[in-house]
Amino acid sequence: MNLLVIRFSSAGDIVLTSLFVRALRRRFPDATIHYLTKQEFAPLLDQSPHINRVITIGKDDGRGQLGALKVSLLRQLGGRYDVAYDLHNSLRSRWFRRGVAKRVEVIKKPSLKKRLLVWFKWNVLRPILPIPELYLAVGKHDEVANDGEGLELFTGATISPIPPLPGSLTVAFAPGARHQTKQWPPERFIELGKSLQERYQARIVLFGSAPEQQLCQMIADGIAAETFGDAALRPLPQSIPLPLPLNLAGTTSWLETAAALDSCDVVVTNDSAMAHIAAARKRPVVAVFGSTVPEFGFAPYGTRSAVVGAAGLGCRPCSTIGRDRCPKGHFRCMMDIEAGRVLEGIEGVKG
Repeated sequence: MNLLVIRFSSAGDIVLTSLFVRALRRRFPDATIHYLTKQEFAPLLDQSPHINRVITIGKDDGRGQLGALKVSLLRQLGGRYDVAYDLHNSLRSRWFRRGVAKRVEVIKKPSLKKRLLVWFKWNVLRPILPIPELYLAVGKHDEVANDGEGLELFTGATISPIPPLPGSLTVAFAPGARHQTKQWPPERFIELGKSLQERYQARIVLFGSAPEQQLCQMIADGIAAETFGDAALRPLPQSIPLPLPLNLAGTTSWLETAAALDSCDVVVTNDSAMAHIAAARKRPVVAVFGSTVPEFGFAPYGTRSAVVGAAGLGCRPCSTIGRDRCPKGHFRCMMDIEAGRVLEGIEGVKG
């Protein structure tokens, strides 16, 4: 049996499909399973023991390139796939799946229900359906079942860029996000980092993409300035050094980031891919939600977690994916979330 899974992007969504892929393999242990995605996300799948082959396309590949790829795949198979599972249902995936398999199963996105919540604040997304389970439903016809083991991300022989620090609390900060309204303000991260160092002598490690390197460095410098500035005013036990925040933004690959999270006791992140990467590595997660809400299904899945958001705002959510700026101008969905609330979340999940 030859099976094809299609999900082109993005990083978080690729990780969120890992439950489906594992369940598909358990249902069909002898099948050949291919996974079609964009080249930039292939490392998130390459080490999976459940996938026989990761097939990639370029970021800007058009119909010509996709058509040639389809013809090549079908020639190699000697016919069509038995089943194609389209977990994306985009214009590109719809075009590609035509004629590629004897049967096609397609995700049913709750797009209208999300828009009703954004536009009119009508919440018909109860009970909340986590996105990994939405993906899993695509395999309902084939009796693909939830094994209750959550997400996974295989790192292979990847070496963590940070060593474990026994006896000390290590907290990962992921302050970036694709859209500005999904980013908890840097001054809040600085305040939180200061509190963690004062209370726990914690090691703070910052993660992000290359464009987020400056943001992460600003937070790292701010935590150091706040912490050591205060320390100069009162004596601290010399036997308990305060480690300087470490900025890894822009220096680690996807798999190096995942491996580094294994040395972190808690991950503090926005509603972004890092929440799902951390969940896949079974790290406790505190996720800060601003313009988006957990009803959309993107809360950390299958790990100890806390979601922190601003309650009682009539303008929230204002988008299904985030915006480049607050349409009301006040940004209360993030500004109203104090560092103390996130600290409470950390204390609740860190174990």
